[in-house]
Amino acid sequence: MESSSFADYRTQSAPAADLQPFGLATAPGASQGPASRAEDAGFPADLSTVSNRQLRVLCNQTYRVLDRDFPPMEAVHHYELLVEEIERREVQAETRSEPTKARGGFRDNSLFSRFELFSDGTMVGHVKYEMKGPYAVLIQAVVDPQFDAVDVEPALIRRVLLNAHQRRIAVVPYCPRVREFLREFPQYRALLPVDQRKRLEAALLVSSDA
Repeated sequence: MESSSFADYRTQSAPAADLQPFGLATAPGASQGPASRAEDAGFPADLSTVSNRQLRVLCNQTYRVLDRDFPPMEAVHHYELLVEEIERREVQAETRSEPTKARGGFRDNSLFSRFELFSDGTMVGHVKYEMKGPYAVLIQAVVDPQFDAVDVEPALIRRVLLNAHQRRIAVVPYCPRVREFLREFPQYRALLPVDQRKRLEAALLVSSDA
């Protein structure tokens, strides 16, 4: 199974200008005077009220600052607070998911940006996604090697498409496995936004003629 860790939150980049609202743009060697304290005050006082998406942005920004030769002390403190909040949410997410796991089922794990399928208390597969404006870009479908992908993968992708359609979430089938599923089961293409369905069908037509 693909595992998630805090390292997942550190791979994205953010411009230095975006760090200023959260007090994370202190230059190396800068004095820690009133201006620095004013920037520090811009960091959220209560991280529990911050969305998962904003939390990931803060993590990315803080890590970039810590990666400097002379990171400011407040960045170290912010880093510790962010790690604590991430760990708290991970535990909370696992606790909430126990009833779902016990009976098997499907859920959108927004903390890790993936759709998950469970069976007998075990996550058998998931589809990683990334929100791009109004679209959920389906990036990668993963099936636990302990389970038969022939059975699990179609069930997983079918649930992802149906769930997104029911919630009016537009999807972009970037993942090759999702695209292959839509090739084999064309009836599910109707669940895609019109523009994405046309692009997919045009791409499938070109590949079949090649």
